[in-house]
Amino acid sequence: MAKRMASGAAPRLARRDGGSRKVTYSLPEPVASEVDRRSAGSERGKSRLVAEALSFYFAAQDQRALAVLYAEAAQDPQFQADNEAVQRDFAPLDREASGTFP
Repeated sequence: MAKRMASGAAPRLARRDGGSRKVTYSLPEPVASEVDRRSAGSERGKSRLVAEALSFYFAAQDQRALAVLYAEAAQDPQFQADNEAVQRDFAPLDREASGTFP
């Protein structure tokens, strides 16, 4: 589902060599004006700006969907029991990694 990314990292975009497709969308005037303003003088152009914005938007949607799934799982008694068992099983390794291993 969602890919894990460093905070603030732009999601990967399609490559220029055939990975793009020309599309047409209508934008509300304030949004179109902002795209114009932000891309003015940029070598990257409007298409790149819109592609990056949409990629960030999609990544945020994926993160929210994943957060909902985790919140639901956290309420599941079987998930809680499995999670506690894993924490118990890995406690010695956690202590060793933190330097508190006896």
